[in-house]
Amino acid sequence: MMTDYPENSTMPANIMFEKWADIGFEWRGELSTDELSRLSAQLIHSSLLQVTCRLYRAEQVLWLQYQVDGEVQLACQRCLEPQADTVAGEYRLALLWSEDDVAKINGAEYVLVDEVLTGEGRRLLPIKDLLEDELILALPLSPRHDDCELYVDHVGEEIEEEASDNPFAALAALKGRLS
Repeated sequence: MMTDYPENSTMPANIMFEKWADIGFEWRGELSTDELSRLSAQLIHSSLLQVTCRLYRAEQVLWLQYQVDGEVQLACQRCLEPQADTVAGEYRLALLWSEDDVAKINGAEYVLVDEVLTGEGRRLLPIKDLLEDELILALPLSPRHDDCELYVDHVGEEIEEEASDNPFAALAALKGRLS
């Protein structure tokens, strides 16, 4: 049995882990990147992302799955102009109680429940923070346009280097004498 949040509601930052882990959870809607402070600090403009968040149990493992469709605007590291980057895709995390359970997930990404639960009595699952982590990891380390041509303006005249100023010129002269 899966319980949905109303589609027009805002995405909750946290959900009650004990309640939703047993019955399942699903939320669909738009999420502004402004609501994700660490992600928005890396962006030029805010964007709206279409997000589906599901918490479900399959084969004795609890899964947190995000389906995201959207584009974000990053600064090109070469020209500093906006560059669109797609963050669309499926992000899936296994929620495990101990590292002994890693064998059950066939190499999938995972987090340990005890390390991510927050709130009083550590009963809240921070679904928005976990999504933000996945989106940040999906961003390129050094975004730049494929066809970026950085305009370089020269100031003053270019100075030609003379042969005598070249430290290897003396070695070339010595090589000529030894031959």
